[in-house]
Amino acid sequence: MLAVWFATLVLIDGSFLSAAKFLTAPAWVSPMLAIAAVAFVPMFLLAAFLMQTRFRTHLQENRYYSEWLERQRTVFVDFRAENVLKPAMPGATKALHGGELLEQHRIEKYERQRGLFLIHSWRPSVETGQVADIVVWLHQHGEGPVTHGEVDRVEYQLGPKFFDAPVVKRNAGDKYKLEISAFGPALCIARVYFKNDGDPIELERYLDFEEAP
Repeated sequence: MLAVWFATLVLIDGSFLSAAKFLTAPAWVSPMLAIAAVAFVPMFLLAAFLMQTRFRTHLQENRYYSEWLERQRTVFVDFRAENVLKPAMPGATKALHGGELLEQHRIEKYERQRGLFLIHSWRPSVETGQVADIVVWLHQHGEGPVTHGEVDRVEYQLGPKFFDAPVVKRNAGDKYKLEISAFGPALCIARVYFKNDGDPIELERYLDFEEAP
């Protein structure tokens, strides 16, 4: 796609510049063609950048794009935000007992993990024999060790099918990102170490990329 895009740019600019060279009347035609040829360059570059970033999903091979659309359709079929619907949706009930305790546990989990969580994103794999390319990284909820530069390193453990030993990441600028290709979903355990030699914390993330329910 990019090759065709830039070939089109060369063809159009070449045509405009050639026409500007040979057309002499009216006098404004030649300058306008030259200006258009110059203006097309940043426009084409911007369009190419958008294709590879914002609209990358739409440029996938037909099979991958169809699978992506199907996942989105399945997940959000008949979507209704249960937290804003009043009265509550049918089938949605509130806990009869222990609701306050569960909320306390939720808050304590934030505190115990110092606002740190594992996040992952995936795409259909470009590696032969693999199903998904996955990126895992350390996410900071609000202010905390990541935003304050207090994290020393992150050790990722995914099992012997991925690595012989835990993988240590110190790439703070990339949020301690780890990139892998996988044949099936896997549980990722991450141990976060801090620069002040405080006790490390363990986080986990199930790296799922199967069809949506």
